[in-house]
Amino acid sequence: MKTATAGANVKVIYTICLQNGARFRPLHSGDTLEFIVGRGTVLPGFERAVLGMAEGEIRRIEVPSADAYGPYRPERIFRVQRSEVRPQVEPLSIGDVVRVASTEDGEFFAVVRDLSPAGILLDANHPLCGQDVTFEIQILQVTAPDSDAPALMPRGKEAPVRNGAVHAAG
Repeated sequence: MKTATAGANVKVIYTICLQNGARFRPLHSGDTLEFIVGRGTVLPGFERAVLGMAEGEIRRIEVPSADAYGPYRPERIFRVQRSEVRPQVEPLSIGDVVRVASTEDGEFFAVVRDLSPAGILLDANHPLCGQDVTFEIQILQVTAPDSDAPALMPRGKEAPVRNGAVHAAG
């Protein structure tokens, strides 16, 4: 049986379980997540959980918030003036997810937390920041590392980092 080692390409399907018992599949039914182990393109705790798993294996692992979606960071809450919002974005409601473009941080998503005639309060923390999570992971396929493949990149070199956690590319 093939096992997930550094440099191997793995295809998985997974579920996230929260401490309050809520469960959800972050992917649409039948979708899979595929990545190269050791490249840092997925959450650190998720990547460590996959390491050493064999094709067909199912693993349930608890991951602390620091190795999942990171801590909740109050500095990721900010206000924008209504005049800064593109007209096609309106009307907005509390709870809407919007795309924000920043010269310092590039593009990212934020949740509308409050609305006033003058401004909009946005929260750019991932909804699962600050929460320990449990991943249920099933390895669907493992492809051995290609001996001609370039050396593995240190975590974070090619993946976007948001809220202190590396997120899967795309």
